[in-house]
Amino acid sequence: MTDSVSWNSQPLDEWAQKYAAGSFVDLDGRRTHFVDKGSGSPILLVHGFFYDSFTWHNNIDVLSTAFRVLVPDLWGFGYSSREPLDYGYPLYAEQLLLLLDELDIEQISLVGHSMGGGTAITFSVHHPERVQKLLLVDAAGMPN
Repeated sequence: MTDSVSWNSQPLDEWAQKYAAGSFVDLDGRRTHFVDKGSGSPILLVHGFFYDSFTWHNNIDVLSTAFRVLVPDLWGFGYSSREPLDYGYPLYAEQLLLLLDELDIEQISLVGHSMGGGTAITFSVHHPERVQKLLLVDAAGMPN
C-alpha cells in the first residue's frame, strides 16, 4: 500500500464534526446529512454520482431567498452513512421519502442532477402526490 490517502481513510464522524455544513438525522437506522436553509415552498436538490450536497453550494444561498432549500447527501456519499447497501435509485428514493416524512414535508419541488435525476424520476413515479414540480439536470435514467 502506498502513502496516499483513500477516500474513506478518515473516520466519517470526525470529518463530519469538523466540516459538515448541515444537520444530521437518523432515517431507518442510517445517518443522513442535509442542508436546510431558507423558508417558503420547499425545494429538494439531489446530487449526482460521486458528488454530495456540496455540488449545490453555489445555488443554496440564492434559492433560499425564496424557498426552503433541502440538500441531502445520499447514503454512501458526503457525510451520510456509508455502510454496504444495495445502492441505487430505489434506495435513494426511499431515503428522500424518509427525509420528507421526518421533516413533515408533504410536497416538494424536486431537482435532480445526473444520478440525482434518476433518483428524482424514481421518487416521482412512486410518489407523484409528493412532487409539485420536477426539474432534471443532465439526468441519468433517461433513454438515449
